[in-house]
Amino acid sequence: MLAGELFGSITRAVSEPMLLVGLSGEILGRNAAMRRLCPEADTGANLYGLSSDSPERTGDTLRRWAGSGEPMAGVLCLVDPDGRPRRCPGFGSRAAWADAGEPAVQIRLVPAFDRDAPDAPGAFGDQEGRMRARLEREHEIALGLQRSLLPCRVAGAPLEVAAEYVPTAYGAEVGGDWYDVFAIPASDRIGLVIGDVAGHGLPEATVMSQLRSVLRAAALEEGVRPDRVTARLDAYVDTYLPENMATMCYAVYDPGADELAYANAGHVPPMLLRGGGECERLESVVDPPLGCSLGGEHRTARVAVHPGDMLVCYTDGVVERRRESLDTGLGRLSALLTGFDAPTPKDVCTTVMAWSAPTDHADDRAVLVAGF
Repeated sequence: MLAGELFGSITRAVSEPMLLVGLSGEILGRNAAMRRLCPEADTGANLYGLSSDSPERTGDTLRRWAGSGEPMAGVLCLVDPDGRPRRCPGFGSRAAWADAGEPAVQIRLVPAFDRDAPDAPGAFGDQEGRMRARLEREHEIALGLQRSLLPCRVAGAPLEVAAEYVPTAYGAEVGGDWYDVFAIPASDRIGLVIGDVAGHGLPEATVMSQLRSVLRAAALEEGVRPDRVTARLDAYVDTYLPENMATMCYAVYDPGADELAYANAGHVPPMLLRGGGECERLESVVDPPLGCSLGGEHRTARVAVHPGDMLVCYTDGVVERRRESLDTGLGRLSALLTGFDAPTPKDVCTTVMAWSAPTDHADDRAVLVAGF
């Protein structure tokens, strides 16, 4: 999926106008609210031609935003459908996730403040304060919701679990990373899942909470079949959340058979750290993300596990870096895990989190480690 298509999909439900723009001025993506505000701001159009400001001033604004890792206040002056100039205060920051061939900026406008806004000194400062307070409040709500749904242990489970979640260091947003560990009813097996909803913000955190609940309900009905549980979630996203996309890896541990069965819907592959220090990448099955399979089947793979082995699950923010292939990041993580000397799940979780501390890649990070 192209960056603009993904941006339009994950911001469709956002009430404020949003744009994804390259430094050249090319509009890479927009949401429905932006289309209503400025119909000419379509994908492929050039922002410089839609602005009532000089190209130099518009370019300066884009460059400032592109150089900021967190939302920075600014103003775009656009021409409305009646040909009149319209000042649109908003926030912009670099879109580090967008592979657009040039630096890209994600912009969130708040044009409602402009309707009767005076040009008196300090007026925009008040608007900026209100906008930033709203973004920070949204962040607090989303982060609180997310943390309330992320367990750190499973009472009575025949395995030791360690988990950690760290939101992006950039901006005031939170993403859709999630994980869960639970006993599967009417069996002695344990379900483990990690996933990532595309996008950042309160809507994505809400989708994450839905998927967690639906997965537990699907495990009740579909038993211990990871492929069937994953197919149920895929159908849920396709039917009820058609504007969203998510990745997920769902595994079932059978302590009686010393076996791990798993299905992967577009997620980065888990690592199996053997008791002897070897590290295996679990990538026998990788199917399309939830909401993208178009009715295709999901598959289950199985691998033997033994006492002392550990399953290391994580989200893509742990291994992805700008200007680096995903396979390179996976290789670096595998090298990090190889050769551990009798670690605990907590040791592994803490080490991976410290190793993956973000630099130029703005994304949440979640790690789930289960010791068998």
